[in-house]
Amino acid sequence: MEIRKAELEDLPALCVCCVEAFKDYITLIGRIPGPMLEDYGEAMEKDFLFVAEDQGKLLGYLLIKEGEGDFMWMDVLAAHPRGTGVGRLLLAYCEDFIRSRGKSECRLYTHVKYDRTRAIYLRQGYEIYDRVKEYGFDRYYMKKRLV
Repeated sequence: MEIRKAELEDLPALCVCCVEAFKDYITLIGRIPGPMLEDYGEAMEKDFLFVAEDQGKLLGYLLIKEGEGDFMWMDVLAAHPRGTGVGRLLLAYCEDFIRSRGKSECRLYTHVKYDRTRAIYLRQGYEIYDRVKEYGFDRYYMKKRLV
């Protein structure tokens, strides 16, 4: 498997991956999840968008955004199908990327109803530091010091 910077040609498969990864959350939260509303073409130009692929098949993607000070945001991490280890590899890649930029903290947010996702991040050393209602979403904000 290879993780590399996303290219324009990746966008159709990336959008399919997004829908597959997040479609079950629509009924859970009663609306379209934030990752499905993202403009990935724009993100490719102004943020850091990476794809994970194996033998030409896109298996997941990662969107990282700048933060203020000593942290960056892991804005979206998606993998499809689930349970293949791609998400874990993308998370490790994200943390390494943030360190390589001289930052020492990764931050993210997840909907309060995403119990499975929250549990994964907690097991990986993230901690909840805030709960915020914004843009119609009820979110936990999480962070991890990268040492």
